Amino acid sequence: MATDQSEKPGAFWDAVPQLTDSDIVVELVANAGAFKRPDLLQCQYIERAIEQSYRALAGDAQPQIERVAVLDELSRRTLSVWLRIDADAAGDDKEGPALLKFLARGMLAMIAWMDGSRRPQLSNLHQAIRVLAWGTSVTTAAHPPLPSSAKLIGAIESWQRAKNAAMANQSVRVITNNGSVELDLLKRIADPCALLVARTLLNHSVEMIFVVDRPDYLGRRQWQLRHGASPTEVLVNPGTRLDKFARREIDVRPGDGLRCRADVETSYGTDHELLGTNYRIVEVLEIMPAGWTDREARAGAMSTAAPDRSAEFEPAS
Repeated sequence: MATDQSEKPGAFWDAVPQLTDSDIVVELVANAGAFKRPDLLQCQYIERAIEQSYRALAGDAQPQIERVAVLDELSRRTLSVWLRIDADAAGDDKEGPALLKFLARGMLAMIAWMDGSRRPQLSNLHQAIRVLAWGTSVTTAAHPPLPSSAKLIGAIESWQRAKNAAMANQSVRVITNNGSVELDLLKRIADPCALLVARTLLNHSVEMIFVVDRPDYLGRRQWQLRHGASPTEVLVNPGTRLDKFARREIDVRPGDGLRCRADVETSYGTDHELLGTNYRIVEVLEIMPAGWTDREARAGAMSTAAPDRSAEFEPAS
């Protein structure tokens, strides 16, 4: 949705004669038919979305948002909240003003992209942010660094939570010194995380060894396995040896190894970084107990080390 620099918050404009690039005003209005007035709990979700948007756009800087004032107009059923960005946290004295202008315009562009795109793509948002970086003199580089895709998705999810917290028959406007925008409370992105994936590579029937973290005790064909340092949920196709585990015909314990053939799906983002890897086991070649000999040896040692107390109960002669 396009921004409009001419619109100002109603009575709040009397208290704030002129907004600076550090200021943001959030205005929540209960329209006709709304059964409840806006409250600060709903506004807190919007504040978090604004802060996450600023942090996603700010790179290494960590801008902080503080609440300056709140105006609850009972007759107009309007709640206005005045926020201010901590300039010291947003950047140094030289780059701070340009950065604050860029952050405000970038946040408005993000909202416009979310609410105005029929088929949103992160590449379009990245390009809009790059143009804003040039226009606000934040950078003189021909190709300024783009914000992290993962942080942008985090901000988008935060905006969707803010929309979910808003009431029906309510309007929400975010006003800055660089323009304003009204949220489309009905617009949603079905799966924001799916926007991260730019390319997926699939390798079929790769032979590999997993370590069991937690067997499939619930019979969902989802095993908690490790391949490397991090545990992951792995789906097991029907018809493998692990079907016998569900029927209690074999014993598989944490720490055991599974030599398998698996389909490996690797996802990469728009900036070509690795996003994640999914595994699907299609065949189990071998189940390898973990330290079976050591366990048996320890069990034998414990049995021989236990004292024989049978003599204590022999009848007296």
